[in-house]
Amino acid sequence: RVLSSVGDPDPSAPARLRVSPHSCQRKAAQMAVLQVPTGVEQKEKKGSVAAASVNLTKNLIGAGIFSLPTALLRGSVLPGLGVMMFAGVVQGSSFVMIAFLCQQLGCSSYRGVFSAAFGKRAGDIVDLCIMTNSLFACVAYNILVADFLQKALEGLFGWEAVSRPLLIWTNTMFITMPLSHARNLSPLRYTSMLGLAIIAFVFLYVTTDFFSNFSEARLNLHAHAARLDMGLFTTLALCTGAFQAHYNSPKFFKELGCDLQAHIRTVMTSFGAAFTIYSLFAVSGLGLFGDGLLGNVLKNYPAEGNVAVLMAWLGMAFAIVFTYPLVFTTGRDSLLGLVPALQRASKSSPTITHVAMTSGPVALIATVACLVDDVSKITGMLGATIGACLCWIFPACIYLKVTAVGGALGDCAAPLLPGRAPPAGKVAIKGSPVLRAYSKGMVAVGLSSMAVGVSRTLGLL
Repeated sequence: RVLSSVGDPDPSAPARLRVSPHSCQRKAAQMAVLQVPTGVEQKEKKGSVAAASVNLTKNLIGAGIFSLPTALLRGSVLPGLGVMMFAGVVQGSSFVMIAFLCQQLGCSSYRGVFSAAFGKRAGDIVDLCIMTNSLFACVAYNILVADFLQKALEGLFGWEAVSRPLLIWTNTMFITMPLSHARNLSPLRYTSMLGLAIIAFVFLYVTTDFFSNFSEARLNLHAHAARLDMGLFTTLALCTGAFQAHYNSPKFFKELGCDLQAHIRTVMTSFGAAFTIYSLFAVSGLGLFGDGLLGNVLKNYPAEGNVAVLMAWLGMAFAIVFTYPLVFTTGRDSLLGLVPALQRASKSSPTITHVAMTSGPVALIATVACLVDDVSKITGMLGATIGACLCWIFPACIYLKVTAVGGALGDCAAPLLPGRAPPAGKVAIKGSPVLRAYSKGMVAVGLSSMAVGVSRTLGLL
């Protein structure tokens, strides 16, 4: 995810998920014996879908929501909402596509599906994307913490324009660096619930403020009602990051008993809820602040005389600081898994390697954060690159590869569940012409979004 980890971080998400080869078989056997589930079983199944829907929604919604009003500022209200809905629908379908490919190929992870299509070593590309996403998400976290602390210090003590590098390095040296060195991060998982509670509070505060000042806010919305320009690609990049949780698709599929229909219902519920929340928050932020809107919408509120916003700034800073190590550990572990030399070093000199692989990247992340003061640039860049790959290009390319006539599969023995690997050189799935055309369109849109989104974020277009 892009910044969604504040909502519900899962440090094991990018890891190669291993499931028992008997889990799906047991489910199939039970359904074969019990042709019609009992009432109790129906309730259990329905409950699992509801629980999965809540968890997936938590995965999607995080601190990245603060940049979504900027998405509408760049693309205008009506076209921007259309792009947001388009991104949600397509990325929801690709989330389901990954689960479908897991079902057909017997895979248990995003990496496994990619390896099945393009070869065992090709799976490193997925891990590389996840590593990059995690480390740059930490850059965004540092930017957000500096935003919130600057405003909080101004409101509490009247200290205006405190140096951002000073705040970032103080936070890095005294909080995030020591926490990132910790071996056991399990106590930090409770901060995710705090982050969710604060995001819910901010959502209610901003939307209530919008409706309370609707007569003025509607003027801003009218001024940005509709226009068609290249800014829509920036909107698409930001929205791509907001709907990104795709490396967790196999995990949810397995938790739902490898039931694709249940997975589809979960995705429809969660992505629909996320779109509703995102669209209302984005419209409220743009309506309240119009052309003066900043990349982090909370920065638009004054520092003095607003206790509720002051508490939100402090609470978000606290939640993000303690979420940072969870996301950083994911990126660091992915990096170690990608480089055999680092794996050997971690075995021969575990303490030295751990310290070096923690201190170096954390310091580099802080340095990069000092150079950027607009968090939407980081979230937009991640959405245009990593998000486009994981959510648009990769799922479509995998489907096109495994359904190509005469196409040979890669070395899929390692990542597949026993007994499910298709014979080498054979097509594993009978492809649908409609889905193949749809997949080609996803690749085209993903590549276009990447090229234009990156250029727009860097100010080249």
